[in-house]
Amino acid sequence: MSHTPEPIDPDRAAQGMPLAVRGWFVWAFALLAFTGLTLPRVVAFIDFSERAPFSILGIFMMIELAFVLFGITVALQRKRIGHRFAIGIALLPFPILAGLPPALLDMPAPAANGWYLLAGSIGIVITIVLVVGLLRPASRAWFSEP
Repeated sequence: MSHTPEPIDPDRAAQGMPLAVRGWFVWAFALLAFTGLTLPRVVAFIDFSERAPFSILGIFMMIELAFVLFGITVALQRKRIGHRFAIGIALLPFPILAGLPPALLDMPAPAANGWYLLAGSIGIVITIVLVVGLLRPASRAWFSEP
């Protein structure tokens, strides 16, 4: 009993990965690396006393890690749900870039305010570029698997 491979659709094979999707993958893998590098600080940030065995920061980081891992997995498979995950992950630059470093590095208030202004602006620009790119027809079409 031989298994014949499914014929390749020439239109789909000719479609390359859109630039916006490539940019999103760069952001998603950078976010994954950043999360991995900051996990020791997040764990150290948590007070493991009986009063507070968890922190909001720790919960956020674990949800973000699961969201990014699953999003990358379905995006690599070109699943339609991957497009929705990609847009959701594209909304993370502002809270990640602006909010996490001051909390994890215990920045004094004046330094944190400057950081919010600088990194928040960069995060908003990255978010706008990624979301606009992912909403283009070519990017939507790339996520073609049911």
